[in-house]
Amino acid sequence: MDKGLAQTVIEATGLPQRPVDNELQKLMSAHGTSAEELTIEQLREIMADYLNQVFLEIACEEETKSA
Repeated sequence: MDKGLAQTVIEATGLPQRPVDNELQKLMSAHGTSAEELTIEQLREIMADYLNQVFLEIACEEETKSA
């Protein structure tokens, strides 16, 4: 049986699966999709939003350190 896109991505990270799965589940839920419904285009959008969020958090931390 096919693992599905979400599980393939989780395994491909090489990171501990439970935290990655939890984070991906939150992101998919926030975007109104689930692991069973996830398409490659939805994954791209989810990951782009996630990376933007991470970059903003890093920028805010750097700004706080500089102040």
